[in-house]
Amino acid sequence: MSDALYATDGIVGSTLDLFLRNERAAEGTRPTACGTGLRGSQAYTCDRQVAFQAARVAECEELPYETLLAFHFGRAMHEKVQEGLHALWGDFESEVQIDLRPLGYDISGHADGLMTEGDLRTVVEIKTATAYPFKLCMRDGPKIEHVLQAGIYAMGAGADAIHIVMISKDASYRDGIKPGMTLEFRLRMDQEVPGHGATVESLVVDELLRLQRVWDQVLAGQIPGRDVPGHGYVDQVPNYLQKKVQPWNCAYCSFNSYCQSMPTGPVPVELAPTAVQELWNPPVADDSEVAA
Repeated sequence: MSDALYATDGIVGSTLDLFLRNERAAEGTRPTACGTGLRGSQAYTCDRQVAFQAARVAECEELPYETLLAFHFGRAMHEKVQEGLHALWGDFESEVQIDLRPLGYDISGHADGLMTEGDLRTVVEIKTATAYPFKLCMRDGPKIEHVLQAGIYAMGAGADAIHIVMISKDASYRDGIKPGMTLEFRLRMDQEVPGHGATVESLVVDELLRLQRVWDQVLAGQIPGRDVPGHGYVDQVPNYLQKKVQPWNCAYCSFNSYCQSMPTGPVPVELAPTAVQELWNPPVADDSEVAA
């Protein structure tokens, strides 16, 4: 054991790193809420990444230790917000199962919360963020992917509005951001989303149609093109964890190496890298479980 006062790879950190990796491996891939092909949390995610996830292709990149630990920070904040709302808000429900199949979309999920605000049945989505994206939300409003995810759940629940709660995980005193600082955004489903020129409901329908197209491609044995919402097709994929690149999504994608070895456009599964072919295993839909 080193006598150094400071070490980035100390014995406690290394032990926790191994523990978190073993824990994640034991948990495996979580099934979707209702056994659907897709989940609401995939809103505004790259077509190809959604397809890899839906086809249950194992990730080829290892998540950084900091990311694994951050998952637990985020989960703890979710649970504390839900605990508080359960205690003090009479009709609050948490982890509400949402099934979009009756509406024609093979998508499901769990809304963080469902409650009545005034006369509006409202879906609550709780998000945590580091200081920089939190600062952007202070300036620009909620992230569109959060609006879409909450809106998908609201549509499935027949709710009237969405309420996004964002909590800062760290500090930027230059920007006036402290750990635990909270932003809240409330939008009716028929309300226009600032900067997007359309209502929440309209944007959600467009997103549901996009996600369903991806799922249809998966079932047809076709891997979609490398199309990132808000960016477009990506011809040159940044390396995994590469800094200051666009689209940043690719640099943090757990399927980065697979995607780099494939062309930009759609690819039949039989022409994909051997590892992808061997791992491609989309679930078989059970239409008998769809609610009437």
